Amino acid sequence: MQTPDHSRLTTLSLPELLAGTDVPVTWLVPDLLPQGSLVVLAGEAGAGKSVLCYTLSLALAGGADFLGHLLTPRPVAYFDQENSRPDCVQYLRWAWYGLGCPPLPVIAANLHFAPFQLGSRAWEERAASLIVPAQPSLLVFDTATPSCDIRDENDNGEATQAVLAIRRLQALTSPPSTALVLKHAKVLTEHHQRTIRGAKAWLGAADSVIFHMRNQGRPRADGLAGTRLEPWKTRAFGLRSPLHIEPVWTPNNKGLILTVQK
Repeated sequence: MQTPDHSRLTTLSLPELLAGTDVPVTWLVPDLLPQGSLVVLAGEAGAGKSVLCYTLSLALAGGADFLGHLLTPRPVAYFDQENSRPDCVQYLRWAWYGLGCPPLPVIAANLHFAPFQLGSRAWEERAASLIVPAQPSLLVFDTATPSCDIRDENDNGEATQAVLAIRRLQALTSPPSTALVLKHAKVLTEHHQRTIRGAKAWLGAADSVIFHMRNQGRPRADGLAGTRLEPWKTRAFGLRSPLHIEPVWTPNNKGLILTVQK
């Protein structure tokens, strides 16, 4: 009996790949968040990255409209290590009212919101204890440094280990979940270039990097300012063109509506 030769490599069938049907892609948010990707969202100070992600999470959990796309309801796990409880509650209420008050039973079933539950050496295990039973399609880490218990924000080794842990957490769901990791952005004034604060390993390890930037100029009379999502790194699928977002208060001022400006 001939033993298999494990030293031989297998290769892909190129004719089948090149001439076959297109690769099926499952989008959580069309043209923005594909299923299974690891996306770094780097927010400039005052741009409102948490408000944006709260709105995204509620829209996805409730099957509401987000930036012009009606989303299919999916489970979401939101780990917030950044915002105080009063801010968390206010952001959630702004988002819920702004989305038109999606049904609360659907929100309750799909949105698993866990503020200040990570932030220790056991953060990966603690996150896994929620992810395994909930099987969320989207994981949000707000923000990376406190969520992943990173002691030195500039240490590329720590950042790489955090990325590997997030990849392991993504693999706990079937299909693998999308991970949205929030970072702080900064502008290098001498070159007018944008980058993230801290270790740059996040930029290389992520499937996609998006900067959330505030538009120049003074805020409007209502205290709001337009922002934009700018793609910095995109692989095969993801955001490819800047997305301009204009926030508007609801008529009763209870909610915040995020609209896309063409």
